[in-house]
Amino acid sequence: MTAITKLSIKVGIMLIALGVGLYLYTSRASPTALIPAFIGAPIVICGLLAINEKRRKVFAHIALVFALIGALGGIGRAIPKIIGGEISLPTVGTIIMGILCLFYLVACIKSFKDARKNP
Repeated sequence: MTAITKLSIKVGIMLIALGVGLYLYTSRASPTALIPAFIGAPIVICGLLAINEKRRKVFAHIALVFALIGALGGIGRAIPKIIGGEISLPTVGTIIMGILCLFYLVACIKSFKDARKNP
């Protein structure tokens, strides 16, 4: 199992935990609080499927798409709320999702570049 595969699983689990935590915080009133979990679950699944070396590239790229969606969605939704002065726990959760996905995105891109240099 490669380091990026392990990172995929860890980041996905953190996103799932974040989504479930936000959902419970809203007293199960807001299903949109589960968005981080909906981003994290496919990342975990792709990480587990990427253990197989023959399928690693495909699932790493699929996970990267979900991370991009999470980063753009999280940061894109958080910026207007921060500017508007609406700093609440759900907003902080959105920021955390965006930062986690951005971190994962950068790590994946670095891993892809390193893999290209050292085939």
